[in-house]
Amino acid sequence: MRPAPYDALSVRSFLAEVAEADGHPPLSEHKVMTMDQGRSQVGVWTDSAGIGLVAVASWHEGGGLWAVEAALASRRRTPTDEEAAIHRATELAAPGEPHTLWTFRTGQIAAARRVGYDEVRAVLRMSGAVPTNAGKPIPGVAITPMAAGDIEGIVAVNNRAFADHREQGSMTADRFRSLAKLKWFDPEGVLIARSDGRIAGFCIAKYEGGAVGEVYLLAVVPDVAASGIGRALASHGFVWLANRGAVTAQAWVDETNRPAAGLYRTLGLAEDFRNREMAPATDVS
Repeated sequence: MRPAPYDALSVRSFLAEVAEADGHPPLSEHKVMTMDQGRSQVGVWTDSAGIGLVAVASWHEGGGLWAVEAALASRRRTPTDEEAAIHRATELAAPGEPHTLWTFRTGQIAAARRVGYDEVRAVLRMSGAVPTNAGKPIPGVAITPMAAGDIEGIVAVNNRAFADHREQGSMTADRFRSLAKLKWFDPEGVLIARSDGRIAGFCIAKYEGGAVGEVYLLAVVPDVAASGIGRALASHGFVWLANRGAVTAQAWVDETNRPAAGLYRTLGLAEDFRNREMAPATDVS
């Protein structure tokens, strides 16, 4: 394959074709967003049949490393091409700076291991029938859609809740506003839990039409984490999704975030997909 100029429409078409063939988008929503916003390094390679590989590398300030993903055409998935795709993709990261590779495909995982990568983390998708019962109210806690002046409070709660999370722990008001510009974003689906006049937690529900709805983000301040506010917010988020037509509920959690995974299990969700983060073996502590 040979390098080719980045053309947004052609790349979008290629990613859609790969997603249809695999039954899952080849790149995460985060990588697509940074690509569209010009906040990542993007590589495109073609062969005689068209685009064969699209790779994206974005810098995560919170973790001090590059996160890399690669979408490879089905026709190029020989062991040799899988390994070559990983090399091309990881070369998008700045020389000498650490990086990790995110992958869910069996062939790409095997290729990564052959060229010296080890799994260091996994993010799970949990799915199930969408819950339709918001549960009992919590005394002293009101759950309502966000108001215009809530952004700073949402950011503060997020950064406290995810203080140790590499990607999510450094939200800013500007980043939230960028999120709010996405087509699926609906302020009515941003549910705020207020207690004693302050924001104690929030839930962002994501619905793009069709049968599937997602609790995209759920955060509760640590000092009330055991109060039931997280479960109440998730339940309200799923009810909001159900009212818009969703019949399947989804949520993404870090494998190590056992409280969050446990919460979703109590609501009837179970793991059905796993995305793995892999790092060069020499970088693994």
